[in-house]
Parts: sequence; structure tokens; C-alpha cells
Amino acid sequence: MKGSHAVPPIRIVTPVWPVLAGASLLCVALLELRSQLWAVQSYRFMIWNLFLAWLPLLAAGGAARLANRPAAVRKTLLIACWLLLFPNAPYLVTDWIHPIMNGDYRWVDQTSLRLWTEIVLFALFAWVGLMLGYLSMRLVHEMILRSPFRRAGWLFVAAVSFLGGFGVYLGRYARLNSWDAVLDPHGLRESVIEGFSGEGIAFSLLFGALILTVYLCLYGLERQRGEEA
Repeated sequence: MKGSHAVPPIRIVTPVWPVLAGASLLCVALLELRSQLWAVQSYRFMIWNLFLAWLPLLAAGGAARLANRPAAVRKTLLIACWLLLFPNAPYLVTDWIHPIMNGDYRWVDQTSLRLWTEIVLFALFAWVGLMLGYLSMRLVHEMILRSPFRRAGWLFVAAVSFLGGFGVYLGRYARLNSWDAVLDPHGLRESVIEGFSGEGIAFSLLFGALILTVYLCLYGLERQRGEEA
């Protein structure tokens, strides 16, 4: 029809995807290098955590691919899966607790190559997790901005940031996984109730502020680049 404009599809796979894939491989390579150089096998669970951090981006990408299609049920299911999986990405930041609580590091000299290797290792894992979280939320945010509910877009971002902070709390303190929402709903309910404590709320606000700050910074950089192009 004259005057109508087709809405362009959301760009899902961007150049940062292969960069993050390479960074993920670098994380694994550094972990293996650490194992070979210093004969330590600890922290291999971080590879599994890294795999889980990719899942929300895949779920959000699947939902965004259906954005312009009449597939409301599938989109809703994918977004619900994304919401459950989202805390897995910023959760990688909490893995810093392991070197901090490890007494072995109290006697390591600050010029130790192992010390600096592990600092880079944990920083890289955390950064990849935060970037994966940003990209997944950016896709869902873009879907909302193109919908009749676009005015609630930033409210959604803020709400998910702090819900994500609470999800990280449930993962770190209650040791719950995303799939416990299906496999152990009773345990999840009990942990959620226990989470409404001073410590749980403070932790959620702290990590929610981190997630939101990272999102705002990266979104601002993205918009600036778009205006300069």
C-alpha cells in the first residue's frame, strides 16, 4: 500500500558475536594454559558457566528472529526462556569469589605471572558474561521498542536488570539453576521467599545496578556510533 514502509528485521548476529566467540575460546585457552604451566586443575566449572552464559543470547536471538512473524506463542516462550536464563550471563562476575576466598593467593608475590594470568582470566570471563547479557537484553529491548508497548521499553530494562540481580543471588546463595523453575518449583519458591531478606535485597540491588550500568554505557556507545556513521 502506498505510503507504507516495511519494518526492517532486527539485526541479530552482529560482528561482536564472533569477537565474543573468540573471547570465549580465549577464556578456555587461558584456563588450559594455567593448568599446563602450574599443574592446577581448579576452576574448570567456569567453562560450564560460560556455556550457560551463551544460552540467553541464543534464546533472545531466536525470539528476535520471529519478531516480524505471527508466532506469538513461540516468541512468548522464547522470551520467557530468555528471562529465566538471563542471570547466567552476569553470574560469571561472581566467580571472582573463588580467587578472593582462596587462601593460596595471600602468599603470592605481586610480580607472579600466575597471579596476573588469573586476574586476566577472571576479568575476561566476567567481561564476556556482561557482554553476553547486554547483547541478549538489547535484542529483547529492541523487540519491545518496535511493539505497541515501546513506551515501557526502559522500564523493562530496569526491571530485568534488578530481576537479573536477584537471579544471580539465587544462583550464588541458594545454588539454584535456571531449570529449577521447572524441575524444582517448590525449592525455587522457598528460595525466593528467603531471598526477600536484607542481604538478598542488598545483593540484588548491587548486581542490578551493575547490570543496568553496563547496559546504559554500552547502549550509549552504540547510539553514539550510529549517530556518527
